[in-house]
Amino acid sequence: MNRSWNILCWNVRGINGQNKWDALRNKIDESSCGVVCLQETKREFCDAAYIRNFAPRRLDTFDYIPSVESSGGILVLWNSTIFKGVVLEKQQFSLTLSLTSQHNHETWFHSSIYGPCTEPGRSLFIDWMKNLQIGDDENWLLVGDFNFYRSLEDRNRLGGNIQDTFIFNEVTGQLGLIELP
Repeated sequence: MNRSWNILCWNVRGINGQNKWDALRNKIDESSCGVVCLQETKREFCDAAYIRNFAPRRLDTFDYIPSVESSGGILVLWNSTIFKGVVLEKQQFSLTLSLTSQHNHETWFHSSIYGPCTEPGRSLFIDWMKNLQIGDDENWLLVGDFNFYRSLEDRNRLGGNIQDTFIFNEVTGQLGLIELP
């Protein structure tokens, strides 16, 4: 099986101006990726005209989860000559697709995630993760900003809640997830 998919995932913290559009377009062009996953878009609406500000035309198919107020938002774009994409599920915190290679017909599943920072969304997100049914023979990639951390050292500031690390590690262990560097 070919597992050398070229995917760009980026927590953009808003895509709201020429500087960010240019930086994102440069990163997409540099990677030559067939799938782009953006978290924390802070966009309530995405359409093709807006996406053309930063995405090359080869990324001709997309779906998104709108932001709520000024938080969250997920956008996934893909090249339809490389992948046939089918949206399987949309949650406020995740967008799950089935992506099938147009070349060898291999299918894999992709969940792009922007985890909630506050309750009750955090608990709903963890419950959703706990209930994922990932078969041993399925290729599944979960990417994004989970807003949980595997250890206190992973935080970008001092402090943290050790319970969060226990909760997240329990769920990732239960699912058999492997953290990619």
